[in-house]
Amino acid sequence: MRRYVLTTLLMSGLLFGLAACGVSSTGTTVANSKNGSTTISTSSSTGAPTGSNAATLEDSVINAIQKVQPAVVEITVTTTQGQALGSGSILTTDGYVLTNDHVVQGATAIQVSTSTTTYSAKVAGKDPADDLAVIKIENASNLPTITFADSSKLRVGQFVVAVGNPLGVGQSASFGIISALNRSVSEAPSGPANIIPNAIQTSAPINPGNSGGALIDLSGNLVGIPTLGALDPEFGNSPANGIGFAIPANRAQFIAEQIIKNGVVTNTGRAFLGVLTSDANGGAFIRQLVAGGPAEQAGLQPNDTIIQIDTTAIPNSAALGSYLANKAPGDKVTVTVNRNGTDLKITVTLGTLPAGT
Repeated sequence: MRRYVLTTLLMSGLLFGLAACGVSSTGTTVANSKNGSTTISTSSSTGAPTGSNAATLEDSVINAIQKVQPAVVEITVTTTQGQALGSGSILTTDGYVLTNDHVVQGATAIQVSTSTTTYSAKVAGKDPADDLAVIKIENASNLPTITFADSSKLRVGQFVVAVGNPLGVGQSASFGIISALNRSVSEAPSGPANIIPNAIQTSAPINPGNSGGALIDLSGNLVGIPTLGALDPEFGNSPANGIGFAIPANRAQFIAEQIIKNGVVTNTGRAFLGVLTSDANGGAFIRQLVAGGPAEQAGLQPNDTIIQIDTTAIPNSAALGSYLANKAPGDKVTVTVNRNGTDLKITVTLGTLPAGT
């Protein structure tokens, strides 16, 4: 089973080694060539050739990064376990900042650092189910803000840039593409969210410290919130290169607006079946029904084992959660259950997941 790692950086120190070592020198010596010349060629320009397609792309990347950099901040969180680093994006001029829930989990103090100033901040509201949180900078005004893109219009192959504070080295940017869309990923081993649906997969490196930062398009607009990096089980669950995941901007905006307005999420917008399950032989065993929930209303019963929804096999509880995460409230689904050795098909109209669930 593929596992994923949260991309918050625990501040236990970071070591760097020289990529190549040579003799130390305080100056540069130029050896005489056979014809006696000691001239070294230099150019007055850098980057791709002027007027080329590469130069156009390069300029777009540079402009996008420069546009968003002032609105992407470093978040330092103090907990009873020590300190950790994450990233965030400023949403409003008075200091509401979007980040991951796992970045601020257990926070006893929060500091937000821009390129010029460090502020104190407090949690404004959290949404553990989506691994999202909003914090509020204290005594802030006229801050630069980030602009949301419409993430429903993203395409595989589109260029993106991850901007954040990876590995505690300071604000950095990494370039890549959207590798896939609509991934369902689970945080492991101890993430607060169960399943993140419709996640964006990107080849732009997402390292510890990038959590909560910005995945942007080449117009400098926010398309996703970098959150997870994949682990490679063949190499001792070390981070897999070029496989990162981000929460879509549309989902993040939907949640953030509710938190800013109400301090809590009032409408999850997620599908709800209304069952508590555990793994069973070849299915998800219903231990309990939520009173008045969609499953109970449709006629599902405790001790039923869900083995299929529509045409998708449900081998365990995780598969059930993953399937439901990609459905919407009001959708009708056909749930196949095994009841006392007999398979039954029951149509259920999904409800809305209660906030805080």
